[in-house]
Amino acid sequence: MDKPSLRTLFFLISSTLTTQALADQVLLDDGSLLKGSIKQVADGKLIIDTAFANEVSIDYSRVSQLSTDKKYVIELNSRDRIVGQLSVDANGQHALTNTAFGTINVNPANIKSIWATDAVKPQTAVVEQEYQQQIEEIKVSKDQEVAELKESYEKAISSLKLERDRLRDPWSGSLAFGATGATGNTKRFGTHGRGELLRETDRERLGMYLEINYQKEDGEQTVNEKLAGIALERDITPIWFARGTADFEIDDFEELDLRAIATASLGRFFIREDDLKFKGFAGVGYRYEGYSNGTTEKDPTGVLGYVVDYRMNSHLKLFHDFNFYPSFSSPGKNYLIVTNFGAEMPIADDNWKLRTSVRAQHNSMPAPDAERTDTSYQMDLVYDWE
Repeated sequence: MDKPSLRTLFFLISSTLTTQALADQVLLDDGSLLKGSIKQVADGKLIIDTAFANEVSIDYSRVSQLSTDKKYVIELNSRDRIVGQLSVDANGQHALTNTAFGTINVNPANIKSIWATDAVKPQTAVVEQEYQQQIEEIKVSKDQEVAELKESYEKAISSLKLERDRLRDPWSGSLAFGATGATGNTKRFGTHGRGELLRETDRERLGMYLEINYQKEDGEQTVNEKLAGIALERDITPIWFARGTADFEIDDFEELDLRAIATASLGRFFIREDDLKFKGFAGVGYRYEGYSNGTTEKDPTGVLGYVVDYRMNSHLKLFHDFNFYPSFSSPGKNYLIVTNFGAEMPIADDNWKLRTSVRAQHNSMPAPDAERTDTSYQMDLVYDWE
């Protein structure tokens, strides 16, 4: 390895001496000499950043001599401010050099504050820091106050809901009745009745229904149908719920002695507002069908469907539901679709309503001589209560 030349050594020594010479210097009353970079002089304290001890804080009253290697803002006790560089001559006389007024002699005891030209006055920085700290404390206090108010509000709402549920009767229901008739060339008589019972709480909904449809035309029976069912929903979360149903149907005209479908499914509210509720569900079940000719069908089935209730205004409510039951053995060939669509509006008072609805049922594999799609149109007078 080559030895460093004399020129190189001289350059390194000169650089080291120059760096030390250019450092700010503070001479204390006990003869101690500190070299580094002066941060500030304020409130009777001098802070200097040294190479051996980082920032050092010293009582300014102990400073005998003070010199800087760059310009500082220097505030005197008279509140005059001068930008310049502090230097000390051989006689210990302090002077401010490179100022706008030339060289000015100064006594270190008359210096009140010193700070860098690109920094904020120390006292101002302290005030700003205290101000920011107070702002943060106010924010924390306000956030805590808001959190406490929110918690108190939620507790009050929860308490009111519990009290409301305790006082409110969860049961409600309705009775619907409709009739049609004709005389003359065609004698027709038909009647329709439906009863519903509902129990609803914040987390659970239980519904039951019974429906009878009967019609004769020219003395010949055209419709004799009985429907019944029960459905239970229980919320798992505000949007997810578990659902179980059982539906039964007897239709003499279709030679259906009994159709029974039981399902268990998982549902989700896509919209859950006071005037609009839209929910869907999917699951599995079992379907039984027995016909008058002695044939029966038993098959595990799936279930996929949705329910929509929309209150357009105080006078009109729309409802629609759809249920698809595919057979596990042959879902593409053996399936049942049941859908309802209707509307109701109040008459006389809120308890009496007029309801119109369309119910369609499509059986991909119906009984012999029976149509695949059975559609009924109804208009009923409804009385409901809560």
